[in-house]
Amino acid sequence: MTDEIVITKLDPAGIEDVGPLWKALMDHVAALPDALVPVRPSEESWALERAVMLDALAGDGFVLVARRGEVPVGYAFVTIDGPDPVWYTGDARAELAHLVVAEGERGNGVGSALLDAVDAELERRGVEDVEIGVDTGNDGAARLYESRGYRADFRIFYGSPGRKPWACLGREAEDRKAGRGRFAPPAVGTTPTAGTESPADSQRGAGAPPEASAD
Repeated sequence: MTDEIVITKLDPAGIEDVGPLWKALMDHVAALPDALVPVRPSEESWALERAVMLDALAGDGFVLVARRGEVPVGYAFVTIDGPDPVWYTGDARAELAHLVVAEGERGNGVGSALLDAVDAELERRGVEDVEIGVDTGNDGAARLYESRGYRADFRIFYGSPGRKPWACLGREAEDRKAGRGRFAPPAVGTTPTAGTESPADSQRGAGAPPEASAD
């Protein structure tokens, strides 16, 4: 690879530059082997994520984009909030909402370069506390963050009220039956993308997860 990685802040006017990377991330997450909650169809997902990003960029949030030549190969999306009412954070705290690296660039140092750039921007702003969520089964991401001093602490539980079967699994089952969303057949002349229906997708079904005990 001849072109060096260049990292710059995203101008909101150029937000569509990272749309394909977001969609590729959704395909990656959909294929994680141990995930329980199904992933929203990419086009629908990007419309929602785009709105979230623009709202954050209108405030204190920022997006750093890594480019090789003119081609975006990764980005980091960071939001900034005030002090947490429970945890002993500073007056401002950051969340690394998403770190995305193009599939062909993984292992080339793009993720580490983006995290270095995030660190520099947060230090410039005086932000000392960072939260990062990692999807179940995304062991590579967990190892990357652990190598930089982060440790897992919180757990998020997902379900539906009244001990009902998970509503999200029912939605996914309806999409599968109707052949829409992630289960829609590829357009003529295109190749199915990873995550269109992964082995993990086919195993989830529409029932409730195993019951959990609350001691």
